[in-house]
Amino acid sequence: MDLREQLLPNEKLLSEYNNLLVENKRGNVYLTNLRLFLSTKKNIWNFNTNDIKYMGRMNNPRFSWMWQILISLTLLYSILSGKTLLFLVCIILSAARQYLKIDCLEIGLENKKWIVSDDNEQLDELMLQIQTNQVTGLEKSEGKPIVDAEEELNTRIEINIVGENESGPLRSAWISLSFAFIFYYLNSFSDSGNIWLFVLLISALCSYIIYKDRRNTNILRDVEPENGLIRKGWYFLLNKLKVKIIKANYSLKVYNKKIEVRNLGYILSSVILLLTFTITHINSNLIPMLFGISLAISVYMTGRCLAGIPRPRNRMVARSFVCTLVAICVILPCLNAAPLFMPANALLSSNFLDVESGNGWKKSYSQVDEYGLGLASTSIYLYADDAKDSEGNDDGYPAILFVIVLKVPFEIDEAVPLDILNDQFQKMAIEQDIELDAKLESGSRKTSQGYDTEYVIYNGTTKTEKIGTDEINYKVTKGSESKYIGEVWKAPEYNLLVVSMGIGIISSETINEDTGFEPIDDLVDDLIPNPTDTTDEKNWNEMLNLIPEIYCYQEDWKD
Repeated sequence: MDLREQLLPNEKLLSEYNNLLVENKRGNVYLTNLRLFLSTKKNIWNFNTNDIKYMGRMNNPRFSWMWQILISLTLLYSILSGKTLLFLVCIILSAARQYLKIDCLEIGLENKKWIVSDDNEQLDELMLQIQTNQVTGLEKSEGKPIVDAEEELNTRIEINIVGENESGPLRSAWISLSFAFIFYYLNSFSDSGNIWLFVLLISALCSYIIYKDRRNTNILRDVEPENGLIRKGWYFLLNKLKVKIIKANYSLKVYNKKIEVRNLGYILSSVILLLTFTITHINSNLIPMLFGISLAISVYMTGRCLAGIPRPRNRMVARSFVCTLVAICVILPCLNAAPLFMPANALLSSNFLDVESGNGWKKSYSQVDEYGLGLASTSIYLYADDAKDSEGNDDGYPAILFVIVLKVPFEIDEAVPLDILNDQFQKMAIEQDIELDAKLESGSRKTSQGYDTEYVIYNGTTKTEKIGTDEINYKVTKGSESKYIGEVWKAPEYNLLVVSMGIGIISSETINEDTGFEPIDDLVDDLIPNPTDTTDEKNWNEMLNLIPEIYCYQEDWKD
């Protein structure tokens, strides 16, 4: 921008003073016969010299009061922590700040005070020139008759006004959003990060508001934004390598509207991320977001690459290679991680239940919990045969089958399933109040899908008069003979671990002295011994045959 474009028809440029500090920011001062111009890297101001009420010279601390606050806080920390050396250093710095002064010129207007500082002794000349051009008193009450300028400076003076930095707050907004998404993801495991998610979203919003304000200001002033730290570092490297800097500002005209390719790629990638996050949230699965990140980085890097048009062929090839490399470094991990989030489960098909087979087995309970947006899950199913046929007559003894399906994103050692099985057996024995008598059998077999299983069978005696859970239970006689099976296998292609545990009553007693008062029940046992009924393993054998029919499968994340 040429300063002469700002001058009035009868206004003449007299002097310029470079490398001053205007309001503690590096800048320049320009004097005309009518006005005084003050410019910094980002702003330019002007006012009429006849509006000056007073001028005065002073010495101000070179370092602002913000440094004193920082030093004071450090002093407080050194006192509380007992760091003597740090305390002494802070005392010296605080004293040095008071003695390190800089020459200043204070220019007072009606409602504004300007401070111009300098190390090069230009302030005396500046003050003299202002007083020569405009008789200005040292007090507000003194008059100011106009004196015409006798000399005109004819050289062209270029003022480069740099806009405010936009990349800093925008980068802060994206960093806050990234951490917010991390807490959102962690929150899918347990509800513990809501407060941080809220704080980070507010931080991202504030940063974006600052970015939009700076961008609108730069557009309104028609200035280029200040380069961010990354671009400054990149330009510094290019200058060291003596490579010509070519700005990537390629644009297209669509319906007489200028569209920058780089900005278009950024907007499209942002829209893609927003849409895929919405789909991820609705479906509670991370796969859409992983594909969205892959697509968004491809679109964004394409925009960055095309924004470099035109430039030499070799540089364009290098730019394309770097953009492709960055995209691949993001896309490959996302695509490799996507299969880990495919939902998978295992259950007993309805073909083997009572509705279709007529064997009396029904699914009585089911619960599925997912964690990590599809990364892991636990499923619990309860199948039972109540020992009644369709007409309500006795049909063997009750049997219950628990199926626990674990989806885990890592490989499980061969010994782990057996350890899990033993732990679950002990837990079940305590919950069902069962006395395990002896281990009858252990071994391996194959499921209908060909998975190798490990199983163990115990016999035992019930110590209560019901089996099952609090919600679903079946009445039996205390002391009934029973068998228990635990079987476990892995489905590695689905990242599944299946644990099945079954309880089957195989014999009972003729008298069930269930009065609700244990002393009376024990007395009846002593007075009237109960002979053991005939053993019936019908439902037990059905359960043994049902376990290998449990089917492992992969679901669609959209379901």
